[in-house]
Amino acid sequence: MRHAKRVGSVVATGLALTLTLAACGGDNNNSSSGNTGGEEAAKGGTVTVYHASDFEHLDPARAFVTDVGMAGQLLYRTLTAFNWNAESKKVELVGDLADKWESSPDFKTWTFTLKDNLKYEDGSPITTKDIKYNVERSFSADLSEGAPYGKNFLDCKGYQGPYKPAGNNGGKGCTAITTADDKTIEFKLNQPVSEFPMTASMKIFAPTPQAKDTKTQYDNRVFSSGPYKVETYTRSKSLSLVRNTNWDQATDPIRTALPDKFEFKFGDDDAIVDQRLIQGTGADANSVSFSGVQPQNLAKLTQANVKDRVIEGPDVCKRYIGFNEQKPLLKNQKLREALTYAMDKQAYITARGGDRLNKPIDSIIPKEYEGYREQKTFEAPLTGDLDKAKAALAESGYKGEKLTLGASDATDIAVKAAEAAQAAWKRIGVNVDIKKIPGDNYYSTQQNDASATDLITAGWCADWASVSTIVAPVLGPDNTAPGKAAQNNYSRSNVGWDRMNEIPNIKDQKEAITAWADIHDEVMKTAPLVPISEDNNVYVLGSNITGATVNPDVGGLPDLTKIGLKKVG
Repeated sequence: MRHAKRVGSVVATGLALTLTLAACGGDNNNSSSGNTGGEEAAKGGTVTVYHASDFEHLDPARAFVTDVGMAGQLLYRTLTAFNWNAESKKVELVGDLADKWESSPDFKTWTFTLKDNLKYEDGSPITTKDIKYNVERSFSADLSEGAPYGKNFLDCKGYQGPYKPAGNNGGKGCTAITTADDKTIEFKLNQPVSEFPMTASMKIFAPTPQAKDTKTQYDNRVFSSGPYKVETYTRSKSLSLVRNTNWDQATDPIRTALPDKFEFKFGDDDAIVDQRLIQGTGADANSVSFSGVQPQNLAKLTQANVKDRVIEGPDVCKRYIGFNEQKPLLKNQKLREALTYAMDKQAYITARGGDRLNKPIDSIIPKEYEGYREQKTFEAPLTGDLDKAKAALAESGYKGEKLTLGASDATDIAVKAAEAAQAAWKRIGVNVDIKKIPGDNYYSTQQNDASATDLITAGWCADWASVSTIVAPVLGPDNTAPGKAAQNNYSRSNVGWDRMNEIPNIKDQKEAITAWADIHDEVMKTAPLVPISEDNNVYVLGSNITGATVNPDVGGLPDLTKIGLKKVG
């Protein structure tokens, strides 16, 4: 998932996950620390959430970015979901809409049964037909930004989504999904997927009633199956969520839904938001931020009236820069090697706020995952190896041509980090311009071959705790379009694709993990990207907030599913 930061290690049959939280430098503890809910929350009130930019997509068929991964949990539910327990430091796969599920012996057919008393915001029942319809929507070219697993896993060749009737299964929809009744849904897969219950936690497995579908405009007013519904939404300014009174707490193992309302405010300067939250009074006593504390304000967190309102915790989402191999210059591996050796990871980390907020990495695979291997092919000091970089550059035949590095303009930190990369490459004589791209459509821009830049800043982590959900989407093919890279393969690397498509047929999980790790090593020897850093997330809470923890399973963001206010009114 883009920006997504699902972390952990599989422990009991692949369905319960333990998150190993590693320290990220400075004086951090190996845990989510701070106001983790010691003071009982009242029911009611309004929580304000500051966010640097608007959500790219609220539509569950298109939602595939960390921020909406968290906010979306307030608006809609999926067949399964991961429940983060801050006390045990474990995340467990649970039934969200689904009461139970089972598979065929070959893991190619999966059947889910829904819970009783599931309702939308208007009191109408949630049915399996609505889940089928939303998965079908994800096949549409108009809604292509979401999780690709419906298109990748379902045995529904040639299907193009519900908006194209011609030659499209005769109007039957994706015939690999059947609904025997309103509570039973069956998925027939084109390959064995032992992890499919984890796949079913993706937002494409949320329900959307066909009668409420407004196609690309559904972003503006999704129909709620969660504890809150949209009251008002002004793009790039604010989003107000109020209670869905038809949501039934007894059916929901994840969400406490304590506040009456959530107010999202978009676009405020992060440093100014810090000042408001550090003061933590007035309306901001009930506020949190998705951006985290800015580096220049970290020292203020030791103040007596602030330190008990700080929460922090690492996640293992990987930040990297991809080298777009569709671009003529970057087809040259020696140039990619030169860029890799020249990267100054320490300067990049400093630009992103320093060692407390980041730590260097050598791989896009988390160290906590089975399948991680130390990467030594292009090993270099944190500040880079200029001798090796210049040697590779000389072999490349580079003659001073300009390259363009894309960076989101959502935060100053993202731009400063891009400038650090630009400066690192200038040391060896590579000329790089920075192209600032609006944060609310950054990834859509970079997925489009026509608008993608030469060099692409990106972040990725597994959709669930398996190396399969890292290597395939970041380095693999689009299984629905032969010869095309997966939508999140920003490098457009095509090494090892045939073998990637064979691995899902391996039934032994350990053997499959080894195969994924082998392919990862093979691809990385071609320098498709340079891994740089992972985050440690630090937030200050308003003085009236309680129950807030850093949720490493959803991007290391403050967990809105269990947050509340100490006092109401």
